[in-house]
Amino acid sequence: MGMLGHTKRRTITAATAVIALGLLSFSGAATVAQADTISSGGFESIVTGSIAGQQGWTKTGAYDVNIADPMDYGITDMGNRALQMSNATTSGSFGDHAFSAPLVNEAGETSAENGGISGGVRQTVFSSSFSIRTASELEQPGLAVSISPDRGDGARMSYLRLNDAADGVHVTFYDFSDGDFRATEVATISRTAKHSLGLTMVFVDGAANDIVRVSVDGAVVHTGTSWEDYFPAGEGKPTRTVDSLLFRAGGTAAPGTLGNGFLFDDVVLASSGSDCVFIDDATNKTMTLTADCATDETILVPNGYTLEGADFTITAVDPVSGHFLGAVVENEGASASVINLKVTANVGTTCDAFPNSLAGIRLDGATGSITNNTVTGIQQGTIGDGCQEGNAIEVRKTTPSAATPQVAVTGNVVSAYQKTGVLVKGQVS
Repeated sequence: MGMLGHTKRRTITAATAVIALGLLSFSGAATVAQADTISSGGFESIVTGSIAGQQGWTKTGAYDVNIADPMDYGITDMGNRALQMSNATTSGSFGDHAFSAPLVNEAGETSAENGGISGGVRQTVFSSSFSIRTASELEQPGLAVSISPDRGDGARMSYLRLNDAADGVHVTFYDFSDGDFRATEVATISRTAKHSLGLTMVFVDGAANDIVRVSVDGAVVHTGTSWEDYFPAGEGKPTRTVDSLLFRAGGTAAPGTLGNGFLFDDVVLASSGSDCVFIDDATNKTMTLTADCATDETILVPNGYTLEGADFTITAVDPVSGHFLGAVVENEGASASVINLKVTANVGTTCDAFPNSLAGIRLDGATGSITNNTVTGIQQGTIGDGCQEGNAIEVRKTTPSAATPQVAVTGNVVSAYQKTGVLVKGQVS
């Protein structure tokens, strides 16, 4: 059993796969569609001391951020190197703190400013993850740091705060909504084990509509939004791009944490057009969605496979360049099924003819089933804009052949579609 990560209107099949928030590595022969850019930070190959200048990381301020040997702290599950960080020294500045190596391709909205700092081919999804534990199993009073997606100069677009307390490390997410910052404590993690944290950002053109998901130990624990509205509201400037993580020590200093604090490892970043990840059961030909996700292009179900949605939602969004084309989910071959999936769209108004017309779930020339799905909001812009598309469920046969596809459409809920709830067209049964 492996993992599937979707990008670039392709499917992925593999016998063995390892994944971190949409980032794939495979062994054996496989058809692979990877995230557009990948940067990983296992620190085993670099020397102890300052992180500055190692593996593309930067730090110009005199902060307590270094490469250390976890064994020196009695920690045996992080290898021989990790990033040690404390808030023994803090400041109100941003650009001189520690930044991870940047991705080749930035992520952000079409109108986002990169300041000439980030670049490449702009993407709509930024994914990041890292492992963390404290250097001590005892509380370190006053210990607190933050991690933020950034473009490399402190123009933060999201924010996670980690602070040590009597009952463990509190993980707090901050987003910006209705003109103010909003804090949500999403987890309290123990000091006696290593944990993984993840932050995935989906950038959607327009105001107050970005999607940010926070995960702890592989499970999404909170969904919020970004800081996209802070920059126009607070600074009168456009929103920003991201290509790296900022590790910052601000606020009140805790000198007693010097040389201790937190240990970070397995820092992994990616930018892409989708953060949809599936568990691939090649034996039973099932691909199971692991969490709510967004995609800027069609997700294809491999021939003979069933897409098991597990009651999660796939949201169609426009890519940075152009607009969403086609169905959100569609068959690739002569047989496919889609079950227990939620599908919606958050796209602009651009009218298209078939096969680029917008649809929720489409089976074209395929035998299978569309069962127990919820499809809502399949619209190009708003109802009444004249686009002759926006079918929630489509069953078609557009290519002539002797066979008549047999399709069961049962137990689905469709609403707020633009054209048709369920469309059946061509020689199908």
